[in-house]
Amino acid sequence: MTAIPAFSVADLGHVAIAHALLPATRPGGLPVVFVHGLSMQGPEWPAAFLDELGADHPILLLDNRDAGLSSAFGPVVLGEPDAPPPQAYDLFDMARDVVALLDRLGLDRVHLVGYSMGGRITQIIAATEPARVASLTCLSSTGGRRQVEAKADVRDALGAARAERLLHAPDIELFVAQSRLLDGTALQASDDEHRRRITQAVTRSYRPLGTGRQMAAIESTMDRRELLGRITCPTLFIHGTADPVVALDRAREGVERIANARLHIIDGLGHLITEAATPLFLAPLSAHIRAAEATG
Repeated sequence: MTAIPAFSVADLGHVAIAHALLPATRPGGLPVVFVHGLSMQGPEWPAAFLDELGADHPILLLDNRDAGLSSAFGPVVLGEPDAPPPQAYDLFDMARDVVALLDRLGLDRVHLVGYSMGGRITQIIAATEPARVASLTCLSSTGGRRQVEAKADVRDALGAARAERLLHAPDIELFVAQSRLLDGTALQASDDEHRRRITQAVTRSYRPLGTGRQMAAIESTMDRRELLGRITCPTLFIHGTADPVVALDRAREGVERIANARLHIIDGLGHLITEAATPLFLAPLSAHIRAAEATG
């Protein structure tokens, strides 16, 4: 199993981004950059992804701003005392964080893999920095719509609404119950799997206010459907038929708008990359990256 080293923190001026760059076992392929979803952290990617792709590609893992060990952003209060604070940032800012990190590390051309919110971020990078992106893979992500269309109970599980007490300490069993809402009709995680993932994450970093700001960034970012038409790299959407957060039709919209895009469907999958589903993600992901490198 690929060992994940301690994350370094790169001060990029406007933000500090925690990251780990894993060397390839057999150097030769372009780096693969993994960008995670709402509130999730770099070490949460499945070890099987890193083992398989890390054989021929350097792997870059990172914590998005307001998650993990990267910079936290508080509200900026302007104007009248009772006026709501302006949104601190949007997904375009988060995409610029990733590009700035690539610049710092000297990574000129990469494969991008984004899960959920990370898919939105990597779509922006592929559209605005086309020369730098050899391929794009969007896992359980949308096709450019601004809205988050998940059900109310799932929105709560994503962190859109938190009880006051949870700002001070996590409630693992509550989070396990919320995480179950993200499962589909097949390839589900056991309670132990949910609990292990959540415990490891909150032990490393617990940032409930950051989760709320990331959700606000998603909802405040403009509709990106027209932007997707600017993506020219080979693109793959991998999506489940039972995703309760992003409907399968949203992935289909993305495929329709990107000229060189394909859709791989996993029957019964919900919104999580569960242990049972990991091989079903990995096979098409690995094949997509190999094909993109073969065609230049």
